[in-house]
Amino acid sequence: MDRKEFMQAIKEGKLRGAYLLEGTEENIKAAALSALRKKLLPEGLEELNENLLDNPPTDALIAAAETLPFLADQRLVVVREHPALTGRAEADDRLLDYLQQVPESCVMVFVQRGKADARKKLYKAVQKHGTVVSFAQLNDVELNQWIIRSFGSMGKQCAPQTASLLAFTVGNDTALLHTEMEKLAALAGERADILDEDVRAVSTRSIECTVFEMVDAVVAGQEGKAFGLLRDMLISGSDRIGILAMLLRQYRLLQHVKIMQFEKKSAQEIKQKLGIAPFAAERCIRQAQAYTGREVKQVVEICLDTEYRIKSGRMNQEGSLQAAMLEIFALRHQRRQA
Repeated sequence: MDRKEFMQAIKEGKLRGAYLLEGTEENIKAAALSALRKKLLPEGLEELNENLLDNPPTDALIAAAETLPFLADQRLVVVREHPALTGRAEADDRLLDYLQQVPESCVMVFVQRGKADARKKLYKAVQKHGTVVSFAQLNDVELNQWIIRSFGSMGKQCAPQTASLLAFTVGNDTALLHTEMEKLAALAGERADILDEDVRAVSTRSIECTVFEMVDAVVAGQEGKAFGLLRDMLISGSDRIGILAMLLRQYRLLQHVKIMQFEKKSAQEIKQKLGIAPFAAERCIRQAQAYTGREVKQVVEICLDTEYRIKSGRMNQEGSLQAAMLEIFALRHQRRQA
């Protein structure tokens, strides 16, 4: 079951038996659990009808599930981070058998941070006798829709293009996005519309976004700006290998663009095949115009060679990125001189 089906089941009051909530989208997972609590637990009687359990013995878990609800139709039993879902232990047979007979008066929910181990007996038992609900990261379309809806709940509105810009700038972590959206709503004040310039003015940039801007600066020959952005990432604590990996990823995207342009693909086809947000794909196409296919290949080789020398101990991480950036700029200078 995906999160949309789970939310619909909550809305319709059709939850029965055991559930496992797992996946990397923690913010929406928490919101789904909150919606479940609101639906099942009568106001003022929440504590009398809910059990929050951490690594409980099977006896305690079964006892909680067998306790009848008080002035409510169902009791909610929430089991957080059960070790039998992470590889640290195995569930005993009594718990596995009990999942087949969870009473209708109880909704049992296992909540796992991140992905659960699908090889474990408990996971397979919930999958067979209950329901596994996946909370994967939102795709680009879903994320834009979520941003627009979330702004609406704040009394604000934004165009799809602005939502895409915000997602590109901040990243796809909805918890972080929500914090940035509150900042934007405060900036807008009485104004209803959230604008592109608002996002550019105050939103905290992800490493991916900063690397995009760094490549823009390289393309424009702005060495000071490019090295300034690199310095900002390093000061903020970003890992050098991580930044290098993002830089390599960016130039590999440009390499894909050049290959598809050589194959006479249309701009729309290129955007679709890149597999990234449309806003980001447009920037990739613009960046690729500044390079020949051979030059992009050379930059990819510079990044790969730098990564190899760091990991093999032939180059110290200190100064490695700066050295790679200087080589990339040297390519740009050679082209101008030619």
